[in-house]
Amino acid sequence: MTPAQFAGSYNPTARAVGAGTGIDNVVLLAQWANETAWGTAVAGNNLGNIRCSPTNFCSYASLDDFATACIATFHNGFYNAVLAAKTPEDQLAALVASPWSSGHYGGNLHPFYDPLEAYEMTPAQDQTLNAIYGILSGARLPSKAADQALKDIEAAVHAIQKPPAPVVDFKPVLDAIAQVQTALAALQTAVTAIKVKTDKDLA
Repeated sequence: MTPAQFAGSYNPTARAVGAGTGIDNVVLLAQWANETAWGTAVAGNNLGNIRCSPTNFCSYASLDDFATACIATFHNGFYNAVLAAKTPEDQLAALVASPWSSGHYGGNLHPFYDPLEAYEMTPAQDQTLNAIYGILSGARLPSKAADQALKDIEAAVHAIQKPPAPVVDFKPVLDAIAQVQTALAALQTAVTAIKVKTDKDLA
């Protein structure tokens, strides 16, 4: 898999594990990308190659089951330094120094973390997209300006959902998000105008 494909496939699982551990989701993706050679060697949904015995890797029926087991593994007492780390950089360092690694990460997960980070949105960008998805219900507003703003938003969201391939960096998506933010501002203006007109009509 490419970094973009890997992030697209496993980021929901990484976010679930991150919610249960406090570990940055891209840090988790970097670890799993190392463990699975960018998703080319995933057995039994075990992205982290968690062992059920010294000689056997665990097998999970689903990625949700793996996420539950991964959270439990991080809380088993051997990885307290990873859980205590508060920044992605410190978490990366704690992971490569942990018993989980046993030295086979080569002391550095940045070759996996750095390309994955390019596909990660900031919390502010996530909030923008959540706002977009919340209003894109297919409805149309009784205003040409508002209607056009919704169309612009839909076009920008389409660009975000289907970035150019191959994606060299995250700039096309960031540009699309900027277009969405502009369209949202236009929509807010149009909706305000509708409200003002409606209030006048009802007065």
